[in-house]
Amino acid sequence: MEKTYIITVTGRVQGVGFRPGVCRLAGAASLQGWVKNLGGTVEIRVTCEATELPSFLDALRHFPAPAQVESVQYREAPFERFDGFRSVPSGGTAKEPVFPADLGICPQCLEDLHNPADRHYGYPYVSCTACGPRYTIVRKLPYDRENTTMDRFRFCPDCGREYTDAADRRCHGETISCPDCGPQLSGLTGTDRLAGPAAMDEAIRLVRDGAIVLVKSIGGYNLVCRGDRQDTVRQLRRLKQRDRKPFALMVPDLAAASALCRLSEQEQRLLTSAVRPIVLAEPRAALHLPEETAGHVPLLGVFLPPSGFYALLTEGAGVPLIVTSCNRSGEPILFQDGAALAWYREHQAVAGFFTYDREILRSADDSVVKAAAGRVQVLRRTRGYLPEPAVRQVPEGCVLACGADMEPSFCLSGGGRLYPAQIPCELDNEKSERFLRDSEADWEAMLGITPECIVTDLHAGYLSRRWGQELAAARDLPLLAVQHHHAHALSVLAEHHLDGPCLAFVFDGTGAGTDGTVWGGEILKCRGAAVERAGHLQTIPMLGGDVSMKQAWKSALCHLAAAGMAEEDVADPRYPLVRRALAAGVNTIGNSSMGRLFDTAAVLLGLATENTFKGECPMALEAAAQQGIRHGTAPLPLALKARRDADGRLLWDAAPLVRQLWQWGRKPLSAAEREAAALGFHQALIRLVADSAEQFGLPDVVLSGGCFANGILLEGAVTELERRHFHVYTNEAVSCGDGGISLGQAYYGLLRRRLRK
Repeated sequence: MEKTYIITVTGRVQGVGFRPGVCRLAGAASLQGWVKNLGGTVEIRVTCEATELPSFLDALRHFPAPAQVESVQYREAPFERFDGFRSVPSGGTAKEPVFPADLGICPQCLEDLHNPADRHYGYPYVSCTACGPRYTIVRKLPYDRENTTMDRFRFCPDCGREYTDAADRRCHGETISCPDCGPQLSGLTGTDRLAGPAAMDEAIRLVRDGAIVLVKSIGGYNLVCRGDRQDTVRQLRRLKQRDRKPFALMVPDLAAASALCRLSEQEQRLLTSAVRPIVLAEPRAALHLPEETAGHVPLLGVFLPPSGFYALLTEGAGVPLIVTSCNRSGEPILFQDGAALAWYREHQAVAGFFTYDREILRSADDSVVKAAAGRVQVLRRTRGYLPEPAVRQVPEGCVLACGADMEPSFCLSGGGRLYPAQIPCELDNEKSERFLRDSEADWEAMLGITPECIVTDLHAGYLSRRWGQELAAARDLPLLAVQHHHAHALSVLAEHHLDGPCLAFVFDGTGAGTDGTVWGGEILKCRGAAVERAGHLQTIPMLGGDVSMKQAWKSALCHLAAAGMAEEDVADPRYPLVRRALAAGVNTIGNSSMGRLFDTAAVLLGLATENTFKGECPMALEAAAQQGIRHGTAPLPLALKARRDADGRLLWDAAPLVRQLWQWGRKPLSAAEREAAALGFHQALIRLVADSAEQFGLPDVVLSGGCFANGILLEGAVTELERRHFHVYTNEAVSCGDGGISLGQAYYGLLRRRLRK
């Protein structure tokens, strides 16, 4: 018996293939009805035999990528007889709006780009329903062409036919266009203006010849150059004022990526996914790249072209390319045409300016991910993810979380979803702070969320906390503050819908503790919104507070002093001054940071002395340990000492390990000896985590904090904990570093709100 049903599909379903042809998924010829975009969801009204409905619903739930179906719900409706299957105009307001994320170029469009017989041949902005910009160009829901910056481009007859043809993969693809009717590439080199294929050819020639060019990408402007020429890379670093931080490399395809890195199947899937992220992977030993590109790091960032323009550029250049955001280091990426053109004219070192005539409404840097411990770690959740929710089915409520200062982010909650936004910049920069505030206001309007509560970090000196205080006062909203490492743990609890009790190991570089000291080597017992500090790295006096994060040598000297090393035993001429300052309490604060212990180990082994970028010293330590693993080096036996304090907390004393490393590093070390010590350091922490977990006996263990971006530590801890039959949970959807902390803050606000009801 035939019946009529109304089916509502929620998730990443806008403009990614949910068109009239969807009816063919069920394999039922009698399936008839229509599809409608409801401003964040898709509604399908269908008439079919009742026996056909289950297979159709199952096909919808497993709709192919890049769609990501969150839920499929249906209800019976008054019987209707339809004449075939069609799309109807969008309308209505979704209860839980989901704006679509930008999608990298799909394999079919890449084929069209390279097919001389196809009318999209060589067109840099080719797209279909499965790829192309969304978030960066959409003004409002529903996601229809007239609500995007594609509205000024009128279809040519061929594109108009494809848009309305249910059998065509470009049917209702809101960004589709061609050389006759779509965005056009133009170039400027000095005073010479170029257009179309001539501009593309000139961009390829300049890059191939070793020049730096400025390019408009999907989410903003990029600086592009060869990654294999030392002089060019040095010039790029001067332009960006970026001394040592590694660059990622764009390559045309998987074969080229495999020539640079050893890629697992999971890493290959990540590279070719619709997100088109930067994937951090193990570099090949015989890699011939200048040290200026990505020296002294354990993993190399590689990624594939997200657009037709970059596909043509990488193939034409024939070498790996550095493609990095156009900004001064620490500032937000440039995405407005006028500002980018002015920047180009101010910098003679940039040889060409290549753009197109479609407006970018909001910026989005490249996302960064890695595969570790059999799971995906999202280290920077930006283009390809924004603005989609990272977590669903959380308590109801509208909360704004303001993140932290080190990796600025914010998170909005609404409709049982958490929407985190990471902003790659440094918050102590005036442009960055203004951009963060403007972005949050844009998201409130875009998502239709009006916060009822503000949540910030506990650190009184954080600019993000001041921002939250100002918003709460201006809107007369309640203000909550959650301790930094508790928020890290809560970000994992939110992702995995854990209520507790569980044991969280949170390792990072800094965070204001509730006792007036700096925390960062934490064992937390978590249950719901409640937390107990069950243990930590033993607190030592350290100079300089947050400033010490950059001065790794200072952290090392403070650890040597805490370990009782005499002045005559330490050759560094700064050591006596440090000891006197510590004894007098000059600019001194208690510190239990695991990040600073990583810094100390790197310094004592002669691997690094300064963090000129975040995590530089720990990365050098991990790289040495990784080399030890590759070479089959036996690790140096190292250990921390564990004991209970008067309150029953488990304390980890690093002094024995520090003395061992100091003793080991007194002599000139060979590369193999450094590798052995670095590997021994990692294994000591892995054993410490597993042994400590056994002392508490809680079956669920959480790992979070920036130190767990270290692949050796994460994989080793997960493997050892699981071997001992613990259930281990980590950050996957958001960064384990401070870029993911706003998610935990927002979850804390929702839990507190639920408790008040």
